[in-house]
Amino acid sequence: MLIDELSYEKREDIKLLCQKLFNENYIPEYIFAANEKLRKANPDYSMLLACFDAVSEILDSCGWSLNRDDQVGVIYISSSYPAMKTILSKMESYFLFALRLIYDQKKTGVSATGQVFIYVRDLIEQLSSLGALDQVTKQERKKALQTLKNKNIIARITGELSDLDAKIAILPSILCVLSASKVAMLKKSLDTIQSAEEEDDDDTI
Repeated sequence: MLIDELSYEKREDIKLLCQKLFNENYIPEYIFAANEKLRKANPDYSMLLACFDAVSEILDSCGWSLNRDDQVGVIYISSSYPAMKTILSKMESYFLFALRLIYDQKKTGVSATGQVFIYVRDLIEQLSSLGALDQVTKQERKKALQTLKNKNIIARITGELSDLDAKIAILPSILCVLSASKVAMLKKSLDTIQSAEEEDDDDTI
């Protein structure tokens, strides 16, 4: 294997990178520190680029594919085995969908590195406009956003994730999570559900 040609130190670094990939799934080119809006280069991304073929070979032998989207600057893993996929709760799925919609709405104002900055309040308002969730508690909000943060889909800039005034960055990895075709399908599905609910309401008046 290609990893056998690398030094002991490199092999150890690759082991750590694989663990990060399993835990985080998405490794963006740029990252943010809390309370800082200025991004910085992600050393994990640079390392993965340098050892891409070796890491890809290792993951492939375990049923994973290492993917690279140079256009948005994200490296991520995927698998065709259902048991290996991350299962999101209904709340987390709605948050993810709303984040992608906001990202698309604001993409003309996206920073040079692809991030969109919003407040948590903006996300809740988007969910409300979709009619997707009637009410979101502070605890549910924090849990859903923390899950997406752990997967490098968003980054906390200021405040606590449970606060409506907290500022977050929607990272370009959102484009790898939900494709344009999947977004269109979800929109259609949500519209169908809402139409059915409106018809039911009409019947009971």
